[in-house]
Amino acid sequence: MIEVKKQTNWTEHLRLFGKQNHLRPTRLGVFEGEPGDMRDYWLEDGLPFAGIDVDTRGEGAPTIEIMLGQSQTPDARTMTHTVRGVRSTHIVLSPDGSDDGLEIKDCDGSTTFLRFENFDPK
Repeated sequence: MIEVKKQTNWTEHLRLFGKQNHLRPTRLGVFEGEPGDMRDYWLEDGLPFAGIDVDTRGEGAPTIEIMLGQSQTPDARTMTHTVRGVRSTHIVLSPDGSDDGLEIKDCDGSTTFLRFENFDPK
């Protein structure tokens, strides 16, 4: 069974999440719309998880940035996905780690899905 946990102290929980999952291969997508009229946009597949940042400054809902890739070589691919107006975050944990990830819902009703691939517990 997959356990979904709602996080209220986003900055600390996501910092720990980032540290525990550093360099794991990812899939990143965004789902928009209502059930029956949902659109999905898969943005990337396979880049390593580099980190996550939460900006709670200012008025309104926080902004979360998901950083992917490695920048140690000049030809390395990197990507930053920004979610503005964050309403909720859910860290998803599965017993064997095969479906671990993060779900971020924004004020527009879209959900960003970050999932980890090729889990190797070694």
